[in-house]
Amino acid sequence: MNKIKTIVICTSIVLIILFGITFFEYIFLRLLGLQYNSISALVFFFVMYVFLEIPLSLITNAIPKALRSVGIIQSSNGWLSFILNTGLTFVLMVLLDTFMVNIEIASQGSLIFALISGFFNWTLRENDKEPPDIDSKDFKEIENKFGSQK
Repeated sequence: MNKIKTIVICTSIVLIILFGITFFEYIFLRLLGLQYNSISALVFFFVMYVFLEIPLSLITNAIPKALRSVGIIQSSNGWLSFILNTGLTFVLMVLLDTFMVNIEIASQGSLIFALISGFFNWTLRENDKEPPDIDSKDFKEIENKFGSQK
């Protein structure tokens, strides 16, 4: 019974946070020209946006860390991260606008939303810890830890 309570409470907290973020995104997108024909189309738009954005965001946040770890870039919190997050948001908004007949947002509105979203993401990740270099002692310890579990 305690497991069910914990799951319900955690799920409720996550849903409240997602609803709050979505509400502010809705207000901002309305200011940028979001138009919709029905509430159900709007809800479907945000559900699709969240479910597509979360896994794509995980991938785009992992790419700079991987490139930093192998020494290709100097920092995983730099411009590459900003460009990937902004580009992802813009492409996702344009694709959703293209394939959803009942939703319409101007390309300029999508671009402004993507730039501001990318800036917030960049600001929030500015103090993230850098991943270890591939030749470092920390990386070898992590490799040994996961390699010994086989």
